[in-house]
Amino acid sequence: MSFGIAIALISRGVLAGVFGVSAVAKFRDRTATRAALRASGLPENMDRSLAIIEGFTAFGLVMERHTAWSAFVACTLLTAFTVFVIVQLHSGNRAPCACFGNAAMSRPTDGLTVARNLALVAMAVLATGSTGRDQWLVWAVAAVVAGVMNAVSAAGARAAR
Repeated sequence: MSFGIAIALISRGVLAGVFGVSAVAKFRDRTATRAALRASGLPENMDRSLAIIEGFTAFGLVMERHTAWSAFVACTLLTAFTVFVIVQLHSGNRAPCACFGNAAMSRPTDGLTVARNLALVAMAVLATGSTGRDQWLVWAVAAVVAGVMNAVSAAGARAAR
């Protein structure tokens, strides 16, 4: 496996884990998701559709072998999320983001949110590369990322109590 293929596969795995955890968190705690949408000035009824879009993006990232459509969708979503956060910060709205569930709402949106999103956008660009046949690596990385994010989220929720 070449270095470029490994980078694309690892990037897809990381993004699949991030989008998967985000989708599950939105489904698991719809109240927090709706509150975050309301605080950001968005319609609350986007909670379910946003989770579905993120879930299907995660699914596409782990399933696609010969195309990069889901990676391009990830690029578009993450860019849109990042622009939205920048506009919110510029307008003075620092409402906490429920991107990864209720535990993520413990701190206000700030420059670190933008930096995190920009790093994910860069990873999404790398994920558009050719992946060859070694799809197992995407699954493995996605599982590790999802596990780590869930552990951090659970620890944050416990610390918030």
